[in-house]
Amino acid sequence: MARKLMSKIIPVKDLHKEEAKIDTKAIIKKIHEGYEHKKGTQFKKRVGFTPSGLTYGSGKCARMWYLWFEGNEGENTNDWYSVANMDSGSDRHTRIEQAMEDAGILVHKELAIRNEDPIISAKTDAIINWNNMEVLTEIKTINDESFQRLNKPRNYNIEQLLIYMKILKKSFAFLIYENKNTHELKFYPVNLNQKYKDFINYFFDWMRQVQTAFNNKQLPENPYRNKFENKVCKGCDFLKACESKPVGDIKIEARKDLEWQKYVSGAKMNFLQKVRIKSIVPLHVVMNLQNKKLYKGIKHQNIKVELVKKEDALEGATPC
Repeated sequence: MARKLMSKIIPVKDLHKEEAKIDTKAIIKKIHEGYEHKKGTQFKKRVGFTPSGLTYGSGKCARMWYLWFEGNEGENTNDWYSVANMDSGSDRHTRIEQAMEDAGILVHKELAIRNEDPIISAKTDAIINWNNMEVLTEIKTINDESFQRLNKPRNYNIEQLLIYMKILKKSFAFLIYENKNTHELKFYPVNLNQKYKDFINYFFDWMRQVQTAFNNKQLPENPYRNKFENKVCKGCDFLKACESKPVGDIKIEARKDLEWQKYVSGAKMNFLQKVRIKSIVPLHVVMNLQNKKLYKGIKHQNIKVELVKKEDALEGATPC
């Protein structure tokens, strides 16, 4: 219909000429550039921690947070796909929150929360009323392939949720995953068990250590072995600023992940190895570490690890 209308305005023979002038690839490229309009160097400064920035990549580096608190030139390296993907996730959150409200179970959405020690500013996704309980709810969206493989919540999502739970003094919460392709949902209850309590207390202590270093003007050293050449550093917005700074005044280890915090009750050992567990390691293999034997999946790092039973290790462990 539109083509017929155009043919009345522009003769058919000239219409083809007009279409030939249109470079569709150039239009697509221009739209992609619109997504990337903030790409480049800009001054970045924060007053406190943000939970979404703490749980992956350079968010585990004390030096990165010092530079952010101090205020430095940072590089925005997100490509058009990353920006579009994040914006799409925000749109999906809004839609799901609206569905909760329409269903009559939404209590709060985008609730602003703040913690003073350490300083943390954030917004929760939702708090819903279920069985007369106000349940903190975090929403994540993933593609179909990831959704089909998902049989438990991702550890870094649990880490973020635990921050909210500690600030709001919640012992129970939900993690919701939506399939981007089909809009199916998976719900995972998260109970504040002893393992999670120990981890989040360690997490908050680590943040306090970083904040104290900043307050005392003690620049943390780069905590990674191959400084500036590793994947974390190369993906950091402050890589150039970090390289230009002095070596540092204080050593603060990179924050440990939830999946590397291993606990066991009643296990008594007469030694403590500093290792990083990259995969589930049987008890007898770890025992042999005291004989200085090396095993696939274990590399020496400055991370303290306690032993766990195999069935406990399976909970929250990530295969290599």
